[in-house]
Amino acid sequence: MKSRRIILTILCAIISTTLYAQKLSLGYLYPSGGQVGTTVEIEAGGLNINKATKVLFSHEGISAEIEPVKESAAKKRKRRRLNDQSSPQLADRVKLRITIAADVPCGMYDLRLQGVSGVSNMLPFEVASYPNFVENNRASQRNPNRVTALPAVLCGYVTPGGVDYFNFEGEKGQTIVATVKARQMVPYIADAVPGWFQPVLKIVDSEGREVAYSDDYHHNVDPVIITTLPKNDNYTVIIHDAIYRGREDFNYRIHLGVIPFVTGRYPAYGTVGKSVKQQLEGVNLGATTAKIKVKKAGYNSLTFTNDIGTSDAVSFYALPKGVKHIQTPKEGAVLNVESAISDSLTSTAKVKRYIINAQMREPIIVELIGRRNGSRIDAVMRFKDCYGKVVAKKDDTEDPLQGMMTFHADPVLKYTPKRSEVLILEVEDLYQGYGADYHYLLWRHRQMPTFNAFVAPANITVPAGGTATFRVDITGKVKRPANLIVEGLPAGFTTSSLNIRGSKRWNVSITAPKDAEVERFPIEVKLEYPTPDGREQANVVPVDNMMQAFYYTHHIQASELALDVVQPSPYRMSVDFDVANELPFAYANEHIPIKIIVDKEPGFNEPIEIVMGVKHRIFSLEPVTILPEETEKIIYLKLNHTALERFRGRKNPPSWQMNIVGTVKGEITKQGKRTFQNAKYREITPYFVLKLAR
Repeated sequence: MKSRRIILTILCAIISTTLYAQKLSLGYLYPSGGQVGTTVEIEAGGLNINKATKVLFSHEGISAEIEPVKESAAKKRKRRRLNDQSSPQLADRVKLRITIAADVPCGMYDLRLQGVSGVSNMLPFEVASYPNFVENNRASQRNPNRVTALPAVLCGYVTPGGVDYFNFEGEKGQTIVATVKARQMVPYIADAVPGWFQPVLKIVDSEGREVAYSDDYHHNVDPVIITTLPKNDNYTVIIHDAIYRGREDFNYRIHLGVIPFVTGRYPAYGTVGKSVKQQLEGVNLGATTAKIKVKKAGYNSLTFTNDIGTSDAVSFYALPKGVKHIQTPKEGAVLNVESAISDSLTSTAKVKRYIINAQMREPIIVELIGRRNGSRIDAVMRFKDCYGKVVAKKDDTEDPLQGMMTFHADPVLKYTPKRSEVLILEVEDLYQGYGADYHYLLWRHRQMPTFNAFVAPANITVPAGGTATFRVDITGKVKRPANLIVEGLPAGFTTSSLNIRGSKRWNVSITAPKDAEVERFPIEVKLEYPTPDGREQANVVPVDNMMQAFYYTHHIQASELALDVVQPSPYRMSVDFDVANELPFAYANEHIPIKIIVDKEPGFNEPIEIVMGVKHRIFSLEPVTILPEETEKIIYLKLNHTALERFRGRKNPPSWQMNIVGTVKGEITKQGKRTFQNAKYREITPYFVLKLAR
């Protein structure tokens, strides 16, 4: 059954590519970063990105110019050989000339491409301390890439079955660091198993003897080597995929040299606005202490800079103001409501214990933050009563906000006692590990959110006068009636389908006025829901959805949510009823008539093919074409009464979202064995809700 679901998912992905082939899809950047204060030329690969007109960054100090890559059809065919590991999603190329200002902090930034038809997905672009060294793809084991100066960032990508080699001069006693960024640059690859580049890294001497090896760094798939060179020699860095896959999006950046690298920092937890003196562990750091103060509650990414360069980024979790924070208390410390304890499994006993004063029928909620903050701990929490009996236990709890994680090791333990008593909270590592890097934060909550909400895509594109859509995904349980609020829209913009009808996936449409300015607007989406004290609002997190290994979808958080207004289409579509109200239909109906209205620009005279924007078992639509001389058409949604039978007699009749898509077909292209019918234009109606009457 599972394999069938995977096959269906692949087919849906192909169909989606066909229907939405005009969208810009960014697959890789190469090299995927540059040195601060310099200009770097990179290649971007993807689908329809040759239509890009602008590059968008999440830092104003980074800018770029676009230069299209001209390739003959023969060259494209040669590059896209049949039966290799290449993908039609990487068919197009553009050159980017990126300028990085001298005051841009080192780190990862969002890069997107913008075109007439919209904005692409996001990929990370790294600003680093060291210059890029880009591989020669003709290099080999006998004739490796010669790196003449360190430190440097080695940039390359592996081909199917390929191995890359970089040679450098090393001196005895040097502490060399080689840290790979591969999965960090392309978090998920849709058509690869596992769903990311899995690098293997080695350093060998001039005689081929292995000096160091790594295929992971703790729980991260990107490897790190820290080694002291045994002699003066020519050394070679070797990198390849664990199962020898390869393609342009299997690209990497290796920070190499006698460079600073932090292996541990303590404490790893603090409070917003309060200074924390940290003890640093690592190599080539110079200083062993640092004082930090963060302004943002939650997960922060910190680097440390010396005269060599900037270290790797490490995590630091900051509690919001008002939460009492106790650091490394003695055994048996009391964990009260709305307080937190940061500690680590430094004892050889490998178990830490804390006291919980429990009140009868008052829920106890304790969240552990460890692996999410860079800790090595795979934590287990237990509540024990005064007799030593385990009354509650928890190992793993999924955190939907951690889109880069595929293994969630931090638990949230919940328990409601039947009587007032003193409980013992035990914390240990599942595999009995211990040490300073097995650190964690225990936070006792009065209550926690019962849901998370995400909006995708993080960049919504709407033509002036037209309609665009976005989707809200809800994980967990939200009380009804719940509705969505879109803030920041300019005057004249309208929305539809804001009232959620119980689905965990809900679509919303935004319609722009004809005179809307071609501009980019930051917006915000909130979810409003009832509580015992009234109604509350929660922020909906902007994300880009990425697929892993043909099937799994992950929410990758974006820096902002924005609405991009682009040039108007030659036609616009709407329906002849108020989309704010439900469109009722009876069980006995054979068809549901819907009038489609098309507002055409003068001179537009092409046929428009009509399909349903949402496909499901309840409704179907025979092929319909709006002819050049027509400005409206009644379509008939056919009801599947067999599928409807399960809803007969329900007290609360169900409802379904729907919109209508109108396409003007364009050129047909062939990529490998697949044929794609591109769209010349595609417009949609606002979303509306079909309601089954009682």
